[in-house]
Amino acid sequence: MPARPTRLAILGAVAALAIPGAIAIWRATASAWHPGAAWARELGVAPAGWTLAIGLAATVLGALAVLAADRWPRAGTLVAAVVTTAAWMLVFVPLPPATLPLAVVVVLAARAGRAGWAAAGIALFLGAGVTAVAVLEGTRGMLVATVMTSIALAAVLVVAVARRARREQARRAREQAEELARTRHAREREDMARELHDVLAHSLSSISVQAGVALHLADREPARATEALATIRDTSRQALDDVRHMLGVLRGEAEGPLVPEASLDALPALVEGAAGMGIHPALVDRLHPRPSTAIQSAIVRIVREALTNAARHAPGAHVAIDVERQPEGVTVRVVDDGAGARTPAQPTAPAGAGTGIVGMRERVALLGGTLEAGPTERGFAIVATFPEAS
Repeated sequence: MPARPTRLAILGAVAALAIPGAIAIWRATASAWHPGAAWARELGVAPAGWTLAIGLAATVLGALAVLAADRWPRAGTLVAAVVTTAAWMLVFVPLPPATLPLAVVVVLAARAGRAGWAAAGIALFLGAGVTAVAVLEGTRGMLVATVMTSIALAAVLVVAVARRARREQARRAREQAEELARTRHAREREDMARELHDVLAHSLSSISVQAGVALHLADREPARATEALATIRDTSRQALDDVRHMLGVLRGEAEGPLVPEASLDALPALVEGAAGMGIHPALVDRLHPRPSTAIQSAIVRIVREALTNAARHAPGAHVAIDVERQPEGVTVRVVDDGAGARTPAQPTAPAGAGTGIVGMRERVALLGGTLEAGPTERGFAIVATFPEAS
């Protein structure tokens, strides 16, 4: 409900004030017969004065009804129907100009979602017009004109309702498109965060562990310290390459996924690299034939995240990695025999710890699978299951 009249209401009010008003003044100076003039003579009133007074009053009220229809569609519709009938029957303003206020109000009411009141206004005009023709002994032509005008107003109402329905449909479609865009944007942000975590978490954890090893062995075993520094160099270089690839994809300078799809053939190298992080991983891969590329990539990233968590929370633990096909689908199981959770003796995990499992669960859910993660009697277990299309 607008606080001020709309542009259509203002233009309609100006037209309703100018056109019927000019015709009413002309009728006051004309000598043509009309029912209002005859009724004025019977009442002993000068026809010219009667026509002018009724015509101007109806014109002003019609304009006010148009201005009020935006805020009060029910009252505006009823007033417009009454003054239209008065201008038609008592002043004999021709119907197209006489019904101008009611036609504008019908459109405004339909736009405001008050089509029922617009229809009621048309019915009131029809009923009042037929009654006035009977009471004032109007001609048959006046009756036909009243009925035809009512049909025309009904057609205006139908068109206005149809246009409002199209506008509402377009608005809903626009809102749905905007909501889909917001959802897509949020999903893209989640995907970027997940991919960035996958790229950096494992690399930074490995770098942190190897840096600690290098510091610890720098004086006593410089050769092993040098190996640790070489591992840091290679790991950081790979991480930088992955980040550059992600930025290239985001900028449109490179094609493909944010992070290249991984194959299960990469698991042995991943496990071998994790051994330098202070844990003892063992891989059992019985998954043949290979599943889809999406499932393989998800398994590699889950194993990488699980190894990173084990190195962070259970240093020195033995980690068993089993990849196989079960009746319920492809299963990857990563179980360590360490603490499974941080103990007071361990250092506090860095900010953001714990998001890895959430990311793993989201990644598995995207492929229709399930993930279970929790402590065991001695350590921690992660089990992910992916259904395969039959």
